[in-house]
Amino acid sequence: MNKNLIFEKVIGNDRQKEILFNLLKKRKYNISHSELPDRKKHNSFVCNHPYREWYIVIRKKEVLGTFYIKFDNSIGLNLIDQNIENIEMILNFIKQNFSINKEVSSMIPSFFYINISSDNLELQAILDKIDVRKLQISYKI
Repeated sequence: MNKNLIFEKVIGNDRQKEILFNLLKKRKYNISHSELPDRKKHNSFVCNHPYREWYIVIRKKEVLGTFYIKFDNSIGLNLIDQNIENIEMILNFIKQNFSINKEVSSMIPSFFYINISSDNLELQAILDKIDVRKLQISYKI
């Protein structure tokens, strides 16, 4: 099976809005929202997203998920099938194609980092296997 991934930049066209909404409906782990937004709110978010970079991840015309990079150097990974090969290819793509934003003391670190749901034990295990260093644990109050 071809392991090559295609990374399609999110530009907010109608096809991408539909893909992203369907992915959002399938998402198992959430950090930023607890309820599915309606299509109008979703479409507005896609067109005005707060991310520095946002990509749809595809293999052989099958949409696998998305990743984004925020201006604070944080990365969000949202994949339907979380496996070590896909994660490594995505992280390598990021490291090879994007520079780290300049450090701002106490606001932007001098490295990329990944935010994931505390419930996403599968992704935590994969990151541990590929020696991505755990930095902190956050709690909502």
